[in-house]
Amino acid sequence: MIIGSVEIDNASVNTHRDSYLLPNITVVSVRRPFLAGSLICAAGFGGFGIAFADLLYPREIQSIIGGIVVSLFAGVWLGQLKLLSRDLRNSELSGAIFGSYSHLNRIRREIITAMRSTGEDQI
Repeated sequence: MIIGSVEIDNASVNTHRDSYLLPNITVVSVRRPFLAGSLICAAGFGGFGIAFADLLYPREIQSIIGGIVVSLFAGVWLGQLKLLSRDLRNSELSGAIFGSYSHLNRIRREIITAMRSTGEDQI
């Protein structure tokens, strides 16, 4: 699942907002930007649950456990695809492509394959 769209052809990468020529892209990376925040939230929920376990009802403890699971799942599942160009002083071309980490990783590999084939055509 991707929030937005990404299409790759022989010479460009087209996102839901912009199009980029493959020769101008130097770095394609996929990150998990929300992982640190989700770990902090899960630790906070866990600490709260442990500190007040004797005062909480079983449903409240289940809700806290559910919050921990959802927080960790979201942090691991969500990813961000970044396209960078060192030619533009390491400026970010596109950092607004969010989706599942595994799907974005597949798209990253497709972009790299298209970049390699474009490079072979120019030689």
